[in-house]
Amino acid sequence: MDDTRLTDLPTRSPQFGFPLWGGEKTWIAPDASWVNGAPFPVLDSDSYQVTSRSSTHVDMTSTVCPISHLSVSRRITLTSAKSWDIEHVVANRGLSARLTGIWSVMMLNTPAKIGVEMENPAFFNVFGSAEGMATTHGSSVVADCRKQQEFKIGLRNPNGRTLVRCGTDGPLLMCSVSEPQRDDQFAHHYPFEVFNSGDYAYCEAEWHSPARDLAPNETLSFRQKFLVLSDDDASQIRTGLTNNKEFLSCMS
Repeated sequence: MDDTRLTDLPTRSPQFGFPLWGGEKTWIAPDASWVNGAPFPVLDSDSYQVTSRSSTHVDMTSTVCPISHLSVSRRITLTSAKSWDIEHVVANRGLSARLTGIWSVMMLNTPAKIGVEMENPAFFNVFGSAEGMATTHGSSVVADCRKQQEFKIGLRNPNGRTLVRCGTDGPLLMCSVSEPQRDDQFAHHYPFEVFNSGDYAYCEAEWHSPARDLAPNETLSFRQKFLVLSDDDASQIRTGLTNNKEFLSCMS
C-alpha cells in the first residue's frame, strides 16, 4: 500500500481527505505544517514497532516520516484498574530544526461532555459554531456535545485537568497534564481544544504540549495521566477553586 496516498480509504467525515481511525492518537502540531491538510501518513497510518511490553505497559515506535523527518514513540502504562498513562515522545531525525508540538487527539462517541475549570472562564472559536453547546458556568467551560453541529474551540487549561463525561450517564474521565507555564507557546495558541463533528456522532478532546523548535536529534515529550472517576471520587478532587461542586453539577 502507498503510505503517502490514503485518500481511497474511508474517512469519518467527508470534509477530511484522510482516514480517521478513532480512539486516541499522536498528531504533530501545527496542522499548518501538514501536506495537503492531512496528518503525516507514516506517523498516523503506518505500522509501529513494539519495542517493549509487559503486563502493565507497551512501548511502540514509528518509522521516520519521510516528509517531516520526525518519529513518534508512545508508551501506554496501566497504573491501576482505573487509571493509565500515555507518554508521547517525538524525535527530530532530520538535518534542520522544525517547529513541533505534540497533539493528543481522543475521539469520543457522542453524547459527551468535556469540561475545563478556570478562574476566568472563556472559550475561543476556531471554526464552526459552538452556539448552544459550549457555555461558561461560574469558573468553568463545558462543551455539551450532544448533537451533530460542527465547531472547534480553544481553551486555556490552567490547572492541567480536563473532565470528560462519556455518554449521558456514563463515568467521568479525568486527564491530567502539566500545568501550562507563563512562557509556554502552543502551536494552536491554546493547550486544549474541543472539536464536534457535524457529520457523525463523535467529538474530540485534544491536548497540546508546548511547542518549540526541535533541533536535529532532539526529542519532545508529553505525558497524560487518565483516571476513571465515580461522581463521589470526583467530588473529592481538590482543584483550588471554590465552586468545584458547581463544575461537577454542570458535567452531570
